[in-house]
Amino acid sequence: MADLSNKDREGARLYHEVTKHSYTSVRSNPHRLDWDNRPFQYKIYPAAGSLAMPRELELPSMATAAAIAGRAGTARGADRTVGLEQITRLLFCTGGLTRSRTVDGEEYHFRAAASAGALYPIEIYLAAGDVDGVERGLYHFSPADLKLRGLRRGDWRGYLAEAAARDDLRQSRAILIFSAIFWRSAWKYRARAYRYCFWDAGTMLANLLAVASADEILAEIITFFADTPVERLLDVDGDREGLVSLVALGRVPDAPAAPFGATSPPPIGLDTLPLSAHEVVYDDLVKMHRASRLDSPGAAVEFRGARLPPTIGSGGGVSVMLEPLGDGETAELGVTILRRGSTREFAREAIDGGELATILATATAPIPGDLPLMVEPFLIVNAIDGLDAGVYRFRRATGKLELLRAGEFRGEAGYLCLEQPLGSDCSALICYMTRLDDILEAFGNRAYRMAHLEAGVLGGRAYLAAYSTGRGATGLTFYDDDASKFFSPNDPAWSPLLMLAVGALQRRVNRDPDDD
Repeated sequence: MADLSNKDREGARLYHEVTKHSYTSVRSNPHRLDWDNRPFQYKIYPAAGSLAMPRELELPSMATAAAIAGRAGTARGADRTVGLEQITRLLFCTGGLTRSRTVDGEEYHFRAAASAGALYPIEIYLAAGDVDGVERGLYHFSPADLKLRGLRRGDWRGYLAEAAARDDLRQSRAILIFSAIFWRSAWKYRARAYRYCFWDAGTMLANLLAVASADEILAEIITFFADTPVERLLDVDGDREGLVSLVALGRVPDAPAAPFGATSPPPIGLDTLPLSAHEVVYDDLVKMHRASRLDSPGAAVEFRGARLPPTIGSGGGVSVMLEPLGDGETAELGVTILRRGSTREFAREAIDGGELATILATATAPIPGDLPLMVEPFLIVNAIDGLDAGVYRFRRATGKLELLRAGEFRGEAGYLCLEQPLGSDCSALICYMTRLDDILEAFGNRAYRMAHLEAGVLGGRAYLAAYSTGRGATGLTFYDDDASKFFSPNDPAWSPLLMLAVGALQRRVNRDPDDD
């Protein structure tokens, strides 16, 4: 398997092409699930020591819209003390187990953030530095029993700061590391699962950022870092379990900086339980991840400094500005996280224009970290009070909806998301899109990871905003080329990344566990 470098941009282009869905491909290449080989949802270190996390948690009471949009005054918390309780709240609300349900004899465990197919491929590790009640070291978060499993002793902030070429990370309170065990998602979605893993990580990061904001803890997503040093720290191979992002938590500007750590750490030497009787490797997925690796901290600096061309300009269409709801009209964040699911049936009713405005505005608030703005929402409006049915583009820079084509498009909406009624029954179908060639030119293959991660953050925020207003939401996949042609018939540069249906909830008897 010949490896491509991040600058060999044909790696992402080829992967994108071979993993596209079309009307023909989904019928000519069916995939039967091997339920006896279904991956276990948890990574377990049987021999690792553990630190129990508090189970009596006070969940965030801040209004969901305010927390998502960062209106919680995190600047005041720049030197806020972070302890085990705050870390537990962050991790539980990001990837914790919130409920379980038995469907057709199968038990499903559902977590705080949405996951395609309820497969949960994302793992979280904690490099604790100045965290009250937690010894400095590297830990793995175990959502199954709400514990931290100790993997390494010592302060690893300097080591991670060096991998990311970010000296300021040495003064973070802690650094989270997100990884993806690709087989968990590939069991169902095969090579296309690579996209879904970054969606899933994005929905989790949406929760994390909102909770950190409510707790007045600075949180910053870091996507530019050298992969190999971080893989060595976690003792993962990068092919079976690959890196997604880092998240710096807290900042103590006046504290002594953690030292750099140039020495490569030895293997952890702890076994984990197997996920399945056998795992299937999808070469296209592995090639994509390898091609998006950064081979040195210098490469992280180089691509971090790249800029996108100014392609997102005025379209000249009729623009509409909807007024979002007030923060107090959205539920408490903790209540929303526990309430959130993935809607399996919509009522085919209109929702208020203010509710849609809240979903769009809060979801597209600035994302703290080094993610450039690569994703724009396009919409099919089926039934929104105060807004004509039609196809729109949401301009993140202005907060306005630009009408592209007026008319009734419920049938097209249902067709585009693999002919699922959810698309035609929802009040609005949001399609997060990017200009693929532009982002690859600027950031190399790494951009493919980052764009799907950003789409996941926007989708995850929209999930929370929808449920905070008593509405429903669900993530959907799509026919790639058909979606591009529908939303942007005169500009083929736009590529779809993720679809999200939002609308009025329909009471249901049975719940299909295709998505949590």
